[in-house]
Amino acid sequence: MTIKFGMWSTILLLGSAHGVIVALLLLRARGNRIANRLLAALLVGVVLLITPYTIGYAGFYDAYPWLSFAPLDWRLGFGPLIYLYVRQLGAATLPRGWGWHLGPALVQGGYYAVIFAMPLAFKNDWDERVHVRWIVPVEACAMYASMAVYGVLAARRYRATQRWLEDNSAAREEYRMSWVRGFLLAFAAVVAVQLGFDLVEVAGARLDYFDRFPLYLAFTALVYFLGIEGWRNAERRWPEMDRELDAAPDAATATATSMADTTDAGHREAVAGQGNVEAGDAVEVAAKAERDWAAIGQGWAERVTQEGWWREPELSLADLARRLGTNTRYLSRAFNEGLGVSFSELINRQRVEEAKRRLGGEGEILAIALEVGFASKASFNRAFKAYAGCTPSEFRAGARRGS
Repeated sequence: MTIKFGMWSTILLLGSAHGVIVALLLLRARGNRIANRLLAALLVGVVLLITPYTIGYAGFYDAYPWLSFAPLDWRLGFGPLIYLYVRQLGAATLPRGWGWHLGPALVQGGYYAVIFAMPLAFKNDWDERVHVRWIVPVEACAMYASMAVYGVLAARRYRATQRWLEDNSAAREEYRMSWVRGFLLAFAAVVAVQLGFDLVEVAGARLDYFDRFPLYLAFTALVYFLGIEGWRNAERRWPEMDRELDAAPDAATATATSMADTTDAGHREAVAGQGNVEAGDAVEVAAKAERDWAAIGQGWAERVTQEGWWREPELSLADLARRLGTNTRYLSRAFNEGLGVSFSELINRQRVEEAKRRLGGEGEILAIALEVGFASKASFNRAFKAYAGCTPSEFRAGARRGS
């Protein structure tokens, strides 16, 4: 039998080569080292999954039957690698016991390695009597369960990251992680395609090697997407969201806060000690002793405006808390409960308002964006449209028509 790479095998081979090259580049990337290595492992895993079809369409299995059961299927590792990758964007270290998540993939790979080492006659008999009837269905169910569980965990992590950025970073628009959302949706789409093929077979249809080409074409497209987007974001610096962000108040503020707490406590004790005060009255008096978060938030917001801190692109909740002599818990509560806005919204609204004032002049839009605190024109456009209802160019055009 001759080996010949036709159109189908060549398409898959080119996608695989792309995945391997990007994986090697990710291993050499200096930033986000752990996350990039996880993504590199995921890319290699998908490439290995494609490989039997790449070489199969070229005639390798006809020429070399002993290649059957080569340990190339590690799909039980895809879900954990997806979750760990998403988690690692914003974390300094891997979670404790992270290796256990990859245990099922090691068992899967070990199974294929053991069978691969057996004589061809044994492998053919095992495939017919055991593998197709029992192992394949169990393997498929385990893979779908793994992808579902880790897909949910990864999605939750992504949403938690977005909430954290909203509450803690003035550069929230710079860290939208929209590519991560696309990453999760792309994987979900390919898994859905595979599920469709499996359901067709469960319904009684017999799909041969060539009928499954569209599925592996989808995996090849996934490799291109992961490779391109992963490399584009490989060196991007993400804030460490797992780090303790509360800043210790300075001595003067700590003393003032302690005195306020003591006063509140003393007031509550006095109220509680008044035997002639009804329970309802005591609760009402105690409630009045609570901090006025609206007034506190307004005062801190005015300080941000006066000092011009909102112009700093990398301003964070922790930075602002240190400057105001408080901690992030109080500061966040003052903004969220007192003013009804997140930290990110408070800062970006001030930036947009200043940009609207300047757009009536002659300055270039990019220069204005940078001057008011945005790190890029893209993030400026997103924030401006969110708070002004139109793009900066549209706002400028309208302002000039009205003048």
